Amino acid sequence: MFADIICPVSSEKVDSHVSRLTVFINAGLMAFFLITLQPIPLYIVTLDYGIRAFGYNQYSPLCFLSSTIIKLLGTKSKMIDKAPKVFASRLGFICAILGSVFLILNMPIASRAIIGFFAVLATLDSVFDLCVGCIIYSYLVFPFFSKKSA
Repeated sequence: MFADIICPVSSEKVDSHVSRLTVFINAGLMAFFLITLQPIPLYIVTLDYGIRAFGYNQYSPLCFLSSTIIKLLGTKSKMIDKAPKVFASRLGFICAILGSVFLILNMPIASRAIIGFFAVLATLDSVFDLCVGCIIYSYLVFPFFSKKSA
């Protein structure tokens, strides 16, 4: 089933360990939000995903934290294509924005539903290295993009 997955491609690379740790920290913040309904962790997630969604990982506070932790641990870099991570960050940013808007509009159940779903996707990416963004790209974006390119 997943053998036919197509991910966006770019010439830029990012460290997989830093990316996965960043997403794991975000998943932890989302879990804290889901338990407490405190808005600050959700707003941090929204800001961080917004920065990364536009490809500016170097300005992401959580990427900086993750990078520092990875360096302190002495983990060797594992460079991967940046494009799938940017696409996944864009999808995550949309979820985080929706969750924040629903919370601001005093719709906590809707906010929790969106952020709960988002937290599951982030956990799959960070713990199991399963990028649902690539699956979404393969079935919902690529078919339309490839038709325009032909």
